[in-house]
Amino acid sequence: MSTTSTEEGRAPDGEPRGEGPPSKEERIDFLKQAIAFTEWNIRSFDTKAQISIAAFVLSMNPIWSVLTATNAHAGSSLLVAALLVLFVATVVLFGLVVWPVTLPQSNLVGTWESKGLFYVGDPNRLTTSLYTYRLKDLAVESELAAETLKLASIREIKARRFKHALTVAVVFYAGVVVTYLLLRTCGVGDRSWLCGY
Repeated sequence: MSTTSTEEGRAPDGEPRGEGPPSKEERIDFLKQAIAFTEWNIRSFDTKAQISIAAFVLSMNPIWSVLTATNAHAGSSLLVAALLVLFVATVVLFGLVVWPVTLPQSNLVGTWESKGLFYVGDPNRLTTSLYTYRLKDLAVESELAAETLKLASIREIKARRFKHALTVAVVFYAGVVVTYLLLRTCGVGDRSWLCGY
């Protein structure tokens, strides 16, 4: 009896009864929400990258103080020079997250009829009259679906860039720890590629 009562509200394929496919308004509302959520994700990656740049640059002062306190010649050590290269690379990678993403003409939309009116890639290729003309026979659902895919692609690019920047930041901080431990072994009169000249 319990099995029949639980299955009364279900269709044979397991879908809830009484619910057909979503209406056009529901699909358009879904696409609008998907676009808003993806735009929010893109902005959050930009904000995280900006905060990371500020925090990372500010962390360099105490790191430099610790390294030079460990060894007075740390500034001429090749390990510290390699750390500076990693430092600059990390800042550049975080900056690339904020850098605007331009999508080349891609096959994201497949065979859909998309006019590119929502997210205009190159506004110099359109005139007001052409844009207005294209709006007259616009298929809103296809246009929104195409833009959802474009924004999702931008989000993935920014996420990948942010992950690379975080990876290099972790390598940098690990390098700082290793450099600190190696510089501690240097004596006062030691002159080498490790201890500085």
